[in-house]
Amino acid sequence: MKKDAFKNLSEIENNQTAFSLALLRDGILNDILSDDANDILYYAGKEVARQFYTKTLNGIQEFFNAAGWGTIEISSQKEDKETWLLSGEVVKIRHLATEDPAFFLEAGFLAQEIQQQTHRSTECSYQTDDKTRVIFTVYID
Repeated sequence: MKKDAFKNLSEIENNQTAFSLALLRDGILNDILSDDANDILYYAGKEVARQFYTKTLNGIQEFFNAAGWGTIEISSQKEDKETWLLSGEVVKIRHLATEDPAFFLEAGFLAQEIQQQTHRSTECSYQTDDKTRVIFTVYID
């Protein structure tokens, strides 16, 4: 897929169902990748960000929506740390479909996007909040 395919992300209709995402991400991929799933998904998220660099905070939001990952918004922004909140039906359904859904793909994507925008090293961690949203913390060196 070419980078230009996602030039105007707000115009892409999301036809992917949340259940199919949960089935692939939290079921099949975890079984195939086994103990390496979290690391591989984190670095896969970073690679997706390299291929589809959004260049703006708004672009990150558009990408999450187009990818079917949910609704993301920045909740706090400091020089060395950003906090992002992910919510939406897809988050709720993934929590219903599996006991402990992983959001490492999204974390890797966020880390790389912020690194490309700030030109500083980043890492991202996450925690789930009452099974309706995910809190991402991007640490910026």
